[in-house]
Amino acid sequence: MTAKLTLDFENLPLVEAAVRASFNDPKALSYSLVNSIHADLKPSFPALTESQQLEIAPGAGARSVEIGPGYLPGAVYTGHTGGISVHVQPQVIVARWIKDPGSPERGYPRYLVLRDALWTAVEAFQKASGDDYPGIAVVNMSYVNFIPSSDPASILKNYFSKEAQLQAMHKAQQVRKLEAAWSEDEDLDVRFALEQVTAKLPDRVTQGYRLTTAAGLRLTPSIGAKSGLEKIHDLLQVFFLKLISDRAQEEWKLRRKGAE
Repeated sequence: MTAKLTLDFENLPLVEAAVRASFNDPKALSYSLVNSIHADLKPSFPALTESQQLEIAPGAGARSVEIGPGYLPGAVYTGHTGGISVHVQPQVIVARWIKDPGSPERGYPRYLVLRDALWTAVEAFQKASGDDYPGIAVVNMSYVNFIPSSDPASILKNYFSKEAQLQAMHKAQQVRKLEAAWSEDEDLDVRFALEQVTAKLPDRVTQGYRLTTAAGLRLTPSIGAKSGLEKIHDLLQVFFLKLISDRAQEEWKLRRKGAE
């Protein structure tokens, strides 16, 4: 049996990781539904607030949903000891970790913790929905890294493998954005994006690049939500290793724990 590839970085510039479960049909979020979900999540996510921004439901076509008196656009469950938040909206549930610049000692709690937070929320949502539970259509995962760089002309050469470099850009003095998206089969989509950004930290403003890697899978009768998310996670591990250069692996202090 071949071991799965597990990447362990001591110094990875990871700033966000998220896993998502999208529904084909949206579910109106009544106050009673949101509070019922919180009853199950409260031991790990004691705080509950209303969503302030829309969460995109990857792979699910946008549908209209009832929002008005007695309904919420979304709910956010926080207070997790690992810094994870759960976002429940009519067409998607998201478990997300975002790096807190004010608490650098609290790092990424790893995929298993993030994954379990998502499934706990989905189970609470299903329980509260009863017979009106819409069912999961798509699972998705994304990672965001911030790479500080004072040399925009060398970002590709320094941090990306030759496989990931675009030959037409080899004379570029400043890389602003590079993005690609494709399907590995009819149900699995992969994307990466490199974009020049400015990061506002508590004590300074830093120039650099935001690197996003993401994959999504539309479920089929032969692939369930949980096994589908595992497949996506495994793919992103392999993809990220192929994407980055030897210098990046050394600088970010990669330790491998297996091989695909």
